[in-house]
Amino acid sequence: MCERHCPDCDVQMEQTNVTAEGVGDLYVKTERDGGVLDRLGVGHQTPLHAFLCPDCGLTQLYAELSG
Repeated sequence: MCERHCPDCDVQMEQTNVTAEGVGDLYVKTERDGGVLDRLGVGHQTPLHAFLCPDCGLTQLYAELSG
């Protein structure tokens, strides 16, 4: 996963983990054929990567897109 910069602070964001206790990994889920997520290459369960700004705390999630 490439480096990410905070859109507010313009500093490098740090990769982190986001969890819902005891639920397991977070992922994007879609069951709609031909929908926007399908067109972006997002599968039925696509892993997410989280990045945190060390200055302001903004956290962003990015889907692991194919291609």
